[in-house]
Parts: sequence; structure tokens; C-alpha cells
Amino acid sequence: MLNVVLFGIEVSPKVKIGGGLFLPHTVGTVLGAESIGENVTIMQGVTLGAKEPDMQFMPSTRPIIGNNVLIGAGAKVIGRIKVEDFAKIGANAVVVKDVPAYAVAIGVPARVLIRQPRNEA
Repeated sequence: MLNVVLFGIEVSPKVKIGGGLFLPHTVGTVLGAESIGENVTIMQGVTLGAKEPDMQFMPSTRPIIGNNVLIGAGAKVIGRIKVEDFAKIGANAVVVKDVPAYAVAIGVPARVLIRQPRNEA
């Protein structure tokens, strides 16, 4: 509750969070995912959570966020969705299906655009 009052963010104590989580603006953000990978950036007003009210926090109803993911302001990732490594979620997108690695999800409901990984030589 203190997080909500001081920082405007709600984080379930059951979320597994990897290192390097970056929250540049926390107001209005709800982190109710099963897990959030490493080096993830989550902008303000994002909701990660179940489709239905879930007071017991059943992991099988929660999103899984991979590593090196960017989630834009106001985006919603709802239900048992997998956002794989290096994916990007656009601002205000409503994600209701899985997002593969390196893809971009935009719109309401979000459509997935496949992009190629960069050569990291």
C-alpha cells in the first residue's frame, strides 16, 4: 500500500522480477504479472494482470514478460499472455495474444508486427 501512496504504483508481492527493471514514471502502473524478465522498461500507466478478478493471484492467469522488453505508456497486457525477449509494446496497446521475440505490438486490440533482430556484431 505504501508504494501506491508514495509512488502511484501497485506491485503484487508474488511477481517474480528480474534485475534491471526500469520504471521511469510509476504513476498509475499495476504490475500483476507472473514474472517480469531482466532489463525490462515499463512506462507510466501500464497494467499487467489477469482478465478476471483474481484475489488469490493464480500464476496461470497472469502475463509473462521476457527479457529486454519495452512496454509503452498506457499499455495493457491482460491474461495469460507471453511477451517474449526483445519485444516492444506500443503506447496504449491492448495486448490479448502472445507477442513473439523481437516483434512489436500496437493498437487496440494489439496487432503484432514481426521485425528482424539486429546483427549484434
